[in-house]
Amino acid sequence: MRNDRLQSIFFFYLKIIIAWVLATILFSFIRNFGTIPEATNSPIISLEKEDLLFIILTVGTLSGIFYGSIELIFDRPYFQRHSYGRIILWKLMVSFFVVKIIMATAIAMASSILNTWLEPKEVILILRSKVYWVFFTYFLIVAGSISFVRMVSQKFGPGILWNMFIGRYRNPREELRVFMFLDLKSSTTIAEKLGHIKFSRLIQNCFADLTPVINKHKVEIYQYVGDEAVLSWPLEKGLDNNHCIHCYFDYMDLLASRADHYQEAYGLQPFFKAGVHVGAVIVAEVGLIKREIAYHGDVLNTTARIQSQCNALNQHLLVSEQLLEYLQPDKQLQHKSFGEELLKGKEKTVTIFGVSRV
Repeated sequence: MRNDRLQSIFFFYLKIIIAWVLATILFSFIRNFGTIPEATNSPIISLEKEDLLFIILTVGTLSGIFYGSIELIFDRPYFQRHSYGRIILWKLMVSFFVVKIIMATAIAMASSILNTWLEPKEVILILRSKVYWVFFTYFLIVAGSISFVRMVSQKFGPGILWNMFIGRYRNPREELRVFMFLDLKSSTTIAEKLGHIKFSRLIQNCFADLTPVINKHKVEIYQYVGDEAVLSWPLEKGLDNNHCIHCYFDYMDLLASRADHYQEAYGLQPFFKAGVHVGAVIVAEVGLIKREIAYHGDVLNTTARIQSQCNALNQHLLVSEQLLEYLQPDKQLQHKSFGEELLKGKEKTVTIFGVSRV
């Protein structure tokens, strides 16, 4: 899991750095074409194109590293409890100091290349110039825009915003997908014990702890419904390394590792049961005022019914025979057949298997 985490962080920084390099190139393009008046004798102006490109790439990379670090810090659970507006404001306040460091670095690099080191007074003059303040404003706009896009993306879930942006599901289309219905065990009893407010806080904590598992196993969140989460994968992603199965067990391991926290805060250890099924669904973008990606098809109803059998069969994870046939050979997994079950609301029986990890 550590390697997956490092890989995820690497690609996150890579995307942020690319975004900032492009933003820096755009700023240089606008400035050099005279849209912004030259208001300082900055040494950067007299650089050769190759040297200027080197500084642009360096500044863009440093901006990406600094800003990516800011984003990761503010992704922590403590900050996620606050409103989007407050988080963006805090990020911009930190960015105020970051942009000064980046601008000073750019000036130092240009001076070094030209072998004309500036006096402290000259550096201060540049940092007070119109060009600096234009760059400062531009930096904050880019930083705020990236933050906003990330927050909207997190709101919709991994991959959903991009699909909506390219209009992938403007016209309904059929896809083979894997679905998991993940439900808190004994939720009614827990809610009566804790009360509504504390129970809601428990659900918030549980689904917040689901985040690293989502990232590791390439999960798409379809819905949160009360104390239940509906997870989804395109068929290939769900079957790759049996993500759709190991996702559940990794989540249970993570909750178990935080047992002390849950015992101290709620006096209990949360546990989830799950049902997993695969099949064809129609995927469509629905709504105008509140748009979302919706899945239509019998596979969702069947998955919900499979999950509802966990208590009756005394199992933590149940899967359909159809899904089991798709899974890759895996020595970590073992399964037990419970035969054919006539699920509530269904006319045909479904063969169900209990799955456990060795």
